[in-house]
Amino acid sequence: MQQKLLDKMAALSVASRSRLSELAQRDGLTHPPFQLRVLSVVGRFPEQHQQALMQKRGWDKGQVARAFKDLERQGLIRRCGDSTPRRITQVALTAEGQGIFERLEQIRDELMATTLSGFSTAEERAFETLMTRALDNIIEAPPIE
Repeated sequence: MQQKLLDKMAALSVASRSRLSELAQRDGLTHPPFQLRVLSVVGRFPEQHQQALMQKRGWDKGQVARAFKDLERQGLIRRCGDSTPRRITQVALTAEGQGIFERLEQIRDELMATTLSGFSTAEERAFETLMTRALDNIIEAPPIE
């Protein structure tokens, strides 16, 4: 049972990312999926350091640095905080980036509505509670030695 549940959790994650990409393409957002994910996280967690973003998502440092440079070149993010001309460590959305972020949030809302279609309000709350508990259990698990 537990292995099957873990497989379903992984499948939900993969299917959600895939569906988000499809919805973004449908809405004319042609940026690479990883850039859109980075833009979305920057919008939801403003002015966070690159290191915090990587830890939050388990992303590779080089991959995030490249995405920051590409998004900056496209005028979607700007350097802030302790960033230097040679190194982007902290970013914020530009007005254009904010516009794309708002579209991404609408897409996320659409995906959530699809995901929870047919759920009662009580089921939605229970699902969120259980997902939060499962995540907390993993985060708070003792370190592996």
